Amino acid sequence: MKSASYYTALENSKVRCELCPHHCLLTDGKRGICLTRQNQKGELVSLNYCRPVSTAVDPIEKKPLYHFYPGTQIFSSGPNGCTFKCSFCQNCEISQEILNTREIPAERFAEAIIDSRTIGVAYTYSEPYIWYETIMEVGAKVKEAGLVNVMVTNGYMEPSPLSDLLTVVDAMNIDIKSMDPGFYRRLCKGELEPVLRTCEAVKKRAHLEITNLLITGENDSQDDVRNLADHIAASLGKDTPLHISRYFPRHKFVKPSTPEKSLLKAWEICRDKLDYVYVGNMAAGDKGNTLCPSCGTLLIERSGYFTRTTAKLTAKGPQGPACGMCGHAINMVC
Repeated sequence: MKSASYYTALENSKVRCELCPHHCLLTDGKRGICLTRQNQKGELVSLNYCRPVSTAVDPIEKKPLYHFYPGTQIFSSGPNGCTFKCSFCQNCEISQEILNTREIPAERFAEAIIDSRTIGVAYTYSEPYIWYETIMEVGAKVKEAGLVNVMVTNGYMEPSPLSDLLTVVDAMNIDIKSMDPGFYRRLCKGELEPVLRTCEAVKKRAHLEITNLLITGENDSQDDVRNLADHIAASLGKDTPLHISRYFPRHKFVKPSTPEKSLLKAWEICRDKLDYVYVGNMAAGDKGNTLCPSCGTLLIERSGYFTRTTAKLTAKGPQGPACGMCGHAINMVC
């Protein structure tokens, strides 16, 4: 447990949390929507500080991050709780319930990451933003050791704490669930605009990739997909990688899994507008490969989490990685 950042103490021992756009107003003893920030006698505390619910070593592609040190391994960990209440949550056991966890000293946590002999740590599995104090402290130690910090997040952030996070975080995969504000209000109990604002801020300071979980009958129409692709191209740049992921029935949602043909059609629509589009959570053949957007040369071949970088991807371009055939700059960190 640790005193929380970003809150205001009010009269009668109330506090207002200002970490995320919910701005929860809490009386003594009450927890925020995230389940893990609590008013204790007029002080807001982080109940999940350095308390992971899961740890593992994963391929970086599992996050998914396809353009950030492809083919490497990364230590992965995440907290209990979430700022959203998604009816279709794919990780509801750790995000929507209060779990018993054990605090690990920040020094020991950072040492475990450094000793894992990976490129760094991905804060993931549930919503890592509510692990703000942990990421700022552990992440600084990880960065000092020359390793990277990555977040897999819903992007529901406030500008000031996000700016702080970007002093230690090197890459984010942000989930844009839909371009319909009503979708967010109805199914996530949140707002779309802060997510889009976060994406634009991250794009300016760190590596960014986007995920969209395609849900049967909710955000899978061709207009839904086209609106998402148009927004990414216009606001984040057509070189921003997009991962279209398959939904499976979970939590409160019983709608059938997304038909494979819907994901493949979404890939076609987005590929007309974006340079790098991938299909996840299903066997999609070559829809996981990275091609040069200029000449079509195969640069990275993927099968599941197996990754093979071809000799056609070179790091000799003036702006970093480039296609060895035509010299086109590739938006990739490697």
